[in-house]
Amino acid sequence: MSTMYSRAHAMLNQAKNALKKTGEDDAYLDTACFETQQAMEFLIKAILLEHGKVYDKSHDIRYLLGLLDDVEFSFDKIADLDLLADTITDWEESSRYGKGVRTSVQTIQRVHNIFESMNDAFIKTQEKNNNQ
Repeated sequence: MSTMYSRAHAMLNQAKNALKKTGEDDAYLDTACFETQQAMEFLIKAILLEHGKVYDKSHDIRYLLGLLDDVEFSFDKIADLDLLADTITDWEESSRYGKGVRTSVQTIQRVHNIFESMNDAFIKTQEKNNNQ
């Protein structure tokens, strides 16, 4: 798998660790949001790279999600990601530039579930391609 794919999983793990600490200090919420956004961005980019799809430099989840249509990649929570794409993109900017993020732990966990769904679909696609 690609470096981008490995980074996606590293960021998701960091996001989960930060999420566990939000009870101690809500400052970890910003960290969890930023790292969740990065994980989602990196996973989508890894899928696009695997399909040979060129993309513009962007943190915009909606833009990247649209490119998944071009490579005919789908997964069972794609509608959920579509609903949250702008929110997830905003997490990157809001956490980096000091505005702070307004969200709930449940929303972040929902995005983690979307990540896992997309990852599972990607792995199945990879296994299918390797068996052909």
